[in-house]
Amino acid sequence: QGKIADILASRGQLDEALRIRVEEQLPVYERLGDVRSKAVTQGKIADILASRGQLDEALALHEQRLPVAERLGDIDSLAHIRYSMAALRLQRGEHESGGLQRIHDDLVAAFAISRQLGRPDIIGGIGQLLAKVLAMGGEREEAQDVLTLAEAAFARLDNAAGLAQVRALRETIGAS
Repeated sequence: QGKIADILASRGQLDEALRIRVEEQLPVYERLGDVRSKAVTQGKIADILASRGQLDEALALHEQRLPVAERLGDIDSLAHIRYSMAALRLQRGEHESGGLQRIHDDLVAAFAISRQLGRPDIIGGIGQLLAKVLAMGGEREEAQDVLTLAEAAFARLDNAAGLAQVRALRETIGAS
């Protein structure tokens, strides 16, 4: 059912993907007492909610998952949760109402975990967002340093689109 929900979500059929996750997947993990799988599924539900524009609900679900991931020592999930919470807070405009430090802290934690995991895809994605947030806070030199790491990650993946995004961001930050 989870794979079907993944396919439906990728095709933009978010309502049906959400229904499967909530009505079919979650109850199974709850009955089995599989805390990790339940938390991972909640993350996928939060991603669907965010795609549907339900930012408050998505953020609340990620906040609910955070202590579970911490208790389990699930660092992969911790990186995803912290990144997702920061991205949602940015989308909600919290950086304009005194929330920039909280966003920054979540991204710094997620970026450190991504580097620990050595996953270039995550390093590149989180690095780009962290660089933007650093630049928003006036830390342009630090932002450029993070972009260097993101650029190396995208080069390792031979990801031309990621490299182009880093170059554009570098120019934007340099021009600020």
